[in-house]
Amino acid sequence: MKHRISRIVLAAAAVTAGVFLSACGLFRDTTDSVFNDAEDAIASDRVASNIKTAQFEYEFGEEGTATIRFQAPGNVRIDVLDGPDSAVFCLNGNGTSGWMYMAGEVIDMTADDIMEMHGVLLQTIPFKADFQEIFTDAELQDEPEDACGEECDVIEAVFRREPDIKAKLWIGKKSDQLRQFEVTREDGVYTMQYFDYRTFDDVTLPSDMFRFAPDGAMKLSLVSFETNIDIPEYVFQKPEKLSAIEGD
Repeated sequence: MKHRISRIVLAAAAVTAGVFLSACGLFRDTTDSVFNDAEDAIASDRVASNIKTAQFEYEFGEEGTATIRFQAPGNVRIDVLDGPDSAVFCLNGNGTSGWMYMAGEVIDMTADDIMEMHGVLLQTIPFKADFQEIFTDAELQDEPEDACGEECDVIEAVFRREPDIKAKLWIGKKSDQLRQFEVTREDGVYTMQYFDYRTFDDVTLPSDMFRFAPDGAMKLSLVSFETNIDIPEYVFQKPEKLSAIEGD
């Protein structure tokens, strides 16, 4: 599942890799300060705390679409419509259980699947992520680097459960916005770049994202972002059968 999520979903959107890091007490002071500023550039604490539901919609490829729905405290569903590669991923409750629709079947997530899903959420949802479960050993580089047209502070870290997987984040020194996110795996380097930040419901997000991976490049465009909308409970419940291609 790991590579499938990375390929068709949101190897997509490390929209806000800095939110709530300071609350975790995870990083040294200078690193923590950079992430605090990045968090404030996305949304104030008041705005983030008032978000109970949210929905993101993306377009990618020729006709692909992805919809992410969130319901506090921990229901998240990602629907990817991409012809034969269509899939659904859903975390329930506190994120310890989940289900997914792939290759025409609805099945329960394994523990590894759930951890991978948390990694996707880290990349996509600005107000819902358990960074202590994901990152460790985060350090701010001494020298800034240019990324996506801006001089950036650079933070390096590793994934707690998979210390061989390294992460690197570029955060704009002037804008405090996430400009680039890079993950290094055994099979190569995966890079996300972020452009054209726009504000939706007092939350500021990149509207254009470019993913570069060993299997090719992809552009994702954020079509809409809405907060505190009505999302029925059944959306997050595991169905007996599903046809994501038909949109059921």
